[in-house]
Amino acid sequence: MKSYYGALTGLRAIAAFMVYLHHYNPGMLLFNNVLLEDICKELHVGVTIFFTLSGFLIATRYLNDATLNFSYVKKYLINRFARVYPLYFILTTCIFGYYLIHDTSSKVFYEYLLNISFLKGFSWQYLGTGIQQSWSLTVEECFYLFALFFFVGLKVGPGSKTATWIATVVALPATGLLLMHLCQFLGLPFFENIQLIVSYTFFGRFTEFLMGIGAAIILKKINTISRLPWFTYAGTIFFALGIYFLFRIKYIYGESFGIHHSLGMIVNNLYLPIFISLSIIGLVREKTLLSALLSSRFFSLLGRSSYAFYLIHMGHVHALFSPYFDENTLTGAVLVFVMLVVLSIILYKFIEEPLNKLIRSRQVSLG
Repeated sequence: MKSYYGALTGLRAIAAFMVYLHHYNPGMLLFNNVLLEDICKELHVGVTIFFTLSGFLIATRYLNDATLNFSYVKKYLINRFARVYPLYFILTTCIFGYYLIHDTSSKVFYEYLLNISFLKGFSWQYLGTGIQQSWSLTVEECFYLFALFFFVGLKVGPGSKTATWIATVVALPATGLLLMHLCQFLGLPFFENIQLIVSYTFFGRFTEFLMGIGAAIILKKINTISRLPWFTYAGTIFFALGIYFLFRIKYIYGESFGIHHSLGMIVNNLYLPIFISLSIIGLVREKTLLSALLSSRFFSLLGRSSYAFYLIHMGHVHALFSPYFDENTLTGAVLVFVMLVVLSIILYKFIEEPLNKLIRSRQVSLG
């Protein structure tokens, strides 16, 4: 099965822009529209798209060949490192370099170590330090490590598939709870509570990746598919309904976000990934205007630079534009968004992609 799908690259851009609208909510600020504000509040589900899509793509590329021999594991980990780490390291180092100019205490250096090691994603206390939204990278890195063992487990022997799925669904939440109690006993600032585990760690978000893996397995077994784009339509419609469910849960239970209630967690971690997976299958196999749009050169560029956009769309880099553009106006908000998109493309073209290729090429040359 081929490992590149143009429409899914474009989907990454949509997911990143959804997260941007979640953090910069134009509903009331620009349009004085409560419904639009409620919708944008729940567009954090762009992260759910990222996680489900990651499960699909990693399974597509590695499921059949996964093995635990040293050569394969080394290549796999270096490829994953090259994809995620270089740009993140550079941006994080620049941010903490700026902090050190104003505060040379050991606290800043300690937070820097937690950030560049991705350990901050396990701590409620340090979750928002550095690049605030980068907590999701801790989840992503945990999935990369898990995927190797999971894929091998699916191929071990007769009956291994069912046993591996069941063991995973039982073991991961149990591990999260065990780590919470262990850290509380040792007095460590990690895995402090259930909300952190369920909403911000792999031990609560693993279902999204598993749904993506399931979509990859199903797609491999589908030889023919209806000429009508049922998967695309059904996935998109029921995904939109999921966003509606989230903001209704917010109102019914008086939460600031639907995901803060247990029902909202179920919608986000179980319901939405099912229909994102359907949409993924549809975008790969069905010919629609949506798949054509997302496969276009324009959306392909936006998708390939979406990781850079995700890292800079809020926080210190975003703040660089604040003195020059008034985001309380529609014109200012659009200009800031465009500038962030342009900067993300520049970062992708001149830093992220070259470093990715350099690391991968050195791996090949070193054997």
